[in-house]
Amino acid sequence: MALLLLVVASAIALGLFNMLTADEAGHAPGIAAQVDHSRKPDHAGTPAKEPAARSDARANRESGPIDRSGLHAAIDAHACLAGTAAAAKPKQTAIHRWVDDKGITHFSDQAPSGVAQGYRRIDARDLPPIVVHARGYDVNLPDDVVQNAISSAQAIERILRGTLGLEGDPGLLLDVEFIAAADAWAKRVDNPTMVNSAGTYSPKDRTIHIRLQEDKLTNFLILRHEITHALMHERVGRLPTAINEGIAGYFEHLAVSGMGAQVTIADSPRSLRAARIEGDGHAELADLLAFEGADFYAGDQQQRYLRAYALVAMLMDTAPGRVALSAVLAAQRAQPCLPVRAELTLDSSYPGGLAALARDWTSWLNDPPRSIRSW
Repeated sequence: MALLLLVVASAIALGLFNMLTADEAGHAPGIAAQVDHSRKPDHAGTPAKEPAARSDARANRESGPIDRSGLHAAIDAHACLAGTAAAAKPKQTAIHRWVDDKGITHFSDQAPSGVAQGYRRIDARDLPPIVVHARGYDVNLPDDVVQNAISSAQAIERILRGTLGLEGDPGLLLDVEFIAAADAWAKRVDNPTMVNSAGTYSPKDRTIHIRLQEDKLTNFLILRHEITHALMHERVGRLPTAINEGIAGYFEHLAVSGMGAQVTIADSPRSLRAARIEGDGHAELADLLAFEGADFYAGDQQQRYLRAYALVAMLMDTAPGRVALSAVLAAQRAQPCLPVRAELTLDSSYPGGLAALARDWTSWLNDPPRSIRSW
């Protein structure tokens, strides 16, 4: 019988949680590339056809706006923004922790009604309106996975709002489900193209599904990625795929300590050598931004993940870059239902335009800094 753990908690009571880290980037070496490759469906395609696909995608972008509504219809036909803020308003001033008669640890905003061992009441005031509902479909969740979901969501939200100026009603409701067995995963995700993925976020029902991994740090990495997608849906709308995946990839590197957070940029966990560029990078940047929806995940998706991550990491590393990225997010929020043409906004907001951005991105990608950014 499947074990179920339902956790309903607000973030501030767990702000002192210190996330475990294995290396500079907060996860075991080599994991990110493996998870990135498996997160999306493995589309059929041959390398020989890949350059032509890039050329066609870029030609379409250069000829005029693209109607992308069909690309996202299967993802979410219900709302352009998630709109969970109202439901995330905390109504309780305490979190209750206890262990039931089966040895399962619970966190809840409701006091236990049955057998409760090790009961503890955590009083919390002025709670930030982030609420996480986490459950294990067929697995008992360890406490630190739940704590990581809460602290990561709080930290990412704070960076997005405080550093990149994201607007909108404060508050977020996250539904997270961890699944262990392959047959249970296929049933719960209910999407044949995602049966080999490690994590998904469904805008349709606003739910994150995580395929539980043996390595705890890999679970955290996947969780941070999908939480970021949920926040983008809540605050921004349907971002261009490269920007959306780049931001999610950036926050995979997030490590939370108390009320602070750090992002460590390192070459080895990301295998960035495979994504390096010869030349000025202008054509490659145009190609990356041109791919949308399923096209982004077809063919050499791993290279696109890495290049998208590098683009966002480079932008986040400088004040002018953050201004340019903030401009893209603001433009998207202003029309959340269709992806904006990010290259136009970046060209007008980055010093020196898109050509200078391509050169800086290429330089960063070919020689990534081993730096730590505190937020």
